[in-house]
Amino acid sequence: MILDKLNRVIFPWVAIGDQPTQKAIQQVRNNLEIIVAESERLTSLINDVLDIAKIESGKVEWNFESVSPIIILERAIISTSSLFEDKNLRLIRDFSPDLPLIRGDQDRLIQVVINLLSNAVKFTEVGSVTCQAQQNQEYLVIAITDTGIGIPHNEQNKVFDRFQQVGNVLTNKPQGNGLGLSICRQIIEHHGGQIWVESQLGQGSTFFFTLPLAVNLPPS
Repeated sequence: MILDKLNRVIFPWVAIGDQPTQKAIQQVRNNLEIIVAESERLTSLINDVLDIAKIESGKVEWNFESVSPIIILERAIISTSSLFEDKNLRLIRDFSPDLPLIRGDQDRLIQVVINLLSNAVKFTEVGSVTCQAQQNQEYLVIAITDTGIGIPHNEQNKVFDRFQQVGNVLTNKPQGNGLGLSICRQIIEHHGGQIWVESQLGQGSTFFFTLPLAVNLPPS
């Protein structure tokens, strides 16, 4: 996989040759865009592989504290706002400002929400993405719902498997490196929560995850 990505970075330069100057300049610009995009994809892949290796080896330094879910959601929304603007999609906030505190690693939980929001935008061409949170007994339930292309029922459990690219299931154009949702699952399960998806093909998907409330957990 990594060699394929490197090939995409290197080979575009072969095509420039002796083309007229203006055409060659445009070709260079196009190739630079390819190089930047593929470099970012490769960096993302390496970072995700390192994340999984650290989590599985127990070398992640978790910073558990009582945190506001509002801070987690709003920071993730800010981080992904440009994605919504680029595709002219509407983001709907559906959560109360007085949600109870949870106990967790704030940065890692922001990472989870960013991943889910980014995926929702990636597979939604028209409509909206809703970010919802509510208390359900001893847990906080967070849900990211899109109006995108949906996931076939028999493929829904596979999306959390390592290297399972959602594009393999939904389209002929795989997107991402297939590690993001696997990392999300490991982070949420380390917090004592659960993560799952409900979806209908052609109607959109909702990714849910739960987190125990801080008041119900013993002090660390």
